[in-house]
Amino acid sequence: MLRFTLCLLCGACAMQQAESLPSAPWLLALAAITTGLFLISRLRLASAFLLGCLLTAASGLAVISDRLDPRLEGEVTEFAGRIGDFPVPAGAALRLMVKPQGRPDLPSRIRLSWYEPTDTPRIGEVWLITARLRAPRGLANPHGFDYEGWLHRQRIGATGYVVAATRAPQQPGAGSVTELRRHVLQRIRILLPEDPARAVLLAITIGARQDISREQWDRYARTGTSHLMAISGLHIGLAAAGLYLLVRICAAPFACGRNIRDVALIAAASGATAYTLISGLAVPAQRASLMVLLVASGLLLRRQQNPHRVLSLACLAVLLADPMAALTPGFQLSFLAVAILLWSGRQLVISKSQRAPGPAARGIDAILRLAQMQAVLLFGLLPLTVLHFDRITWLAPMVNFVAVPIFNLFTVPLALAAIVLDGPVEFAGDVLLHSAHASVVLLLWLVDAAANLPHAEIRTLAMNSHLLLVLWATAFWSALPPGFPGRYLACIATLFVILQKPIVPPPDCVDLHVLDVGQGLSVVAQTRTRVTVFDAGPSFRSGGDTATLVLVPFLRSLGIRQIDTLIVSHSDLDHAGAVPALLEQMPVDRILYGEPLAIGADPASRRSRCAAGQAWRWDGIDFRILHPGSTANSEGNNASCVLEISAGGQRALITGDIEAPVERLLLAQNALRRSQFVVVPHHGSRTSSSPEFVAALGAELAVVSAGFGNRWGLPKDEVVRGWQGQGARLLSTATSGAVSHRLCVDGRQRPVIEQRRAHRRNWHALP
Repeated sequence: MLRFTLCLLCGACAMQQAESLPSAPWLLALAAITTGLFLISRLRLASAFLLGCLLTAASGLAVISDRLDPRLEGEVTEFAGRIGDFPVPAGAALRLMVKPQGRPDLPSRIRLSWYEPTDTPRIGEVWLITARLRAPRGLANPHGFDYEGWLHRQRIGATGYVVAATRAPQQPGAGSVTELRRHVLQRIRILLPEDPARAVLLAITIGARQDISREQWDRYARTGTSHLMAISGLHIGLAAAGLYLLVRICAAPFACGRNIRDVALIAAASGATAYTLISGLAVPAQRASLMVLLVASGLLLRRQQNPHRVLSLACLAVLLADPMAALTPGFQLSFLAVAILLWSGRQLVISKSQRAPGPAARGIDAILRLAQMQAVLLFGLLPLTVLHFDRITWLAPMVNFVAVPIFNLFTVPLALAAIVLDGPVEFAGDVLLHSAHASVVLLLWLVDAAANLPHAEIRTLAMNSHLLLVLWATAFWSALPPGFPGRYLACIATLFVILQKPIVPPPDCVDLHVLDVGQGLSVVAQTRTRVTVFDAGPSFRSGGDTATLVLVPFLRSLGIRQIDTLIVSHSDLDHAGAVPALLEQMPVDRILYGEPLAIGADPASRRSRCAAGQAWRWDGIDFRILHPGSTANSEGNNASCVLEISAGGQRALITGDIEAPVERLLLAQNALRRSQFVVVPHHGSRTSSSPEFVAALGAELAVVSAGFGNRWGLPKDEVVRGWQGQGARLLSTATSGAVSHRLCVDGRQRPVIEQRRAHRRNWHALP
């Protein structure tokens, strides 16, 4: 069973790496081949691999076919929709998961943003919604979050924003589980103060994580305690074990020869299932619930259970229900953690030395065993934590050594008992809720103290293929028994990951990256030892910004910890909106700007206005400001800084939002030289890219930074034709994603990399 499940898992993962999915005829042929191989016992593992491919492809095609009809793209649509999950606050907006009712022409799940809402919908309610919809689409950047893939795995067929919404006058029943979740949410919010501890209690009782802020999640990630702040397999297992013990103890006086154990097992399995349902059915909860059901069934049938077989069956059931779950961090971390514990648990034998047997000795052994398990999990899960979160949380074993017992012995039992004690005994439940709240306050004090320690986490760089092998060596060696030759090489492998040097451009070369920030601009120019950032992209009404979402993760993936020069072309939000967030997250040595910036307490000593003639040389690469002049009084778009980067005879020009008057001024001043690489002015607007300007540059590659399906229709067709007519290859971040290029003094050029094409997966929309 274990090998069959592993082969099926490999097939599911392999199909999700494909750029496109097979069509229906090929799926039928694949189904026939899979069936034939399954009938041959020696080829059954091959059939499992093909079955994983088949199920994943069929599931992926079903999600893609459920996407928004192109005819409705950008249109205002009216429909009735049921709120499918708890609304999530996001800045000035609410994020809603909506299931349209009676509209087969719409996707079955739609994610909407409601800006400045007039009311707060509740989970399970039906609303009459007017919204502007669009097909799923995300930004495409190196080492960035794949929002499009996340939408695909969540089976979301459209996104958009609410134009108007009213609660439907007739509210059909929401279902008992939803009603229970709403009741618990209201009870906890009324009873407890609005603070991070209350947010955690909502998360671990009914899976309502919307009150946990991004800053709090970051603290939990820094200390390796994120798994405690949402309903995981640990919580499901605790609920089952608690119910089992409670029934055994309470029913013991009334046993009278009856088999109380079986009753306790049924109660434990039922409780785990109920807890999983009210949690929102996350994959870790599904895994734990299935394992509890399998173990309980085996004990009821008086059959010996193999833990590895139980884990394999649970994995198989989750994959059969949703093959696309295989690539989610929750699936991978949950199953790998349990597999490591099962495999290495037999090896963690603590020597009792000469201690006399007794409670004290057993307590010491338990403490040592827990410490060893935390260390094994740190190394065993290291590959996934690095791949998914780009960090090593070296504090996790120490923090969890204290946090896990608090959660196991106090927080989770008290919180779950408080939910059960409702109605006539609600007063008792309220006392338990206050006690659980107090335990979380204590836990969060510990987490905050650990998160504030210097170097509480170690940020890692983007992994190449060789380091990926080294990463997985840590998991392999950590699972081996004590005394195995070379077992502690895992520590050396970890040092390789921590101490790896970032990949930098060769001498006398500059790497240029026009990042995909939607309707905005952000360009990174990296030489061998220095970094210049031109604009930071926009901020959003939802509270997010492209510095946090795109720019900072990209810089950190390259090992960049400081920006030498930040150039903010002008003060428009699509160029400067993310600057405050960037300054909060990354040190900047010098700031040049085209218009004054409202960036808080940033020292004025390192800020100055762009002025034509400013120049500097880094690693053999020349940087020169062409506009505005020192006496210019331009404002708005025409105040934009214009930067020329020269690598010998190879040049790049970054233009901000300058318009035709500035283009003519630069031509009149003979400031322009032929440039191989040009960032097209003003996102490809008609007000820029005059024929004389385009001809003077003679660009080989012209890049437009624009949002997909933007309301201005940029870049304009005549602008595209103008650049192409002069021999330029024109790319847009809207269709290409981030665009990367290299210029060198000796004339070498790296092939242009278009992120959306180079790293395409089957769920990504065609350019």
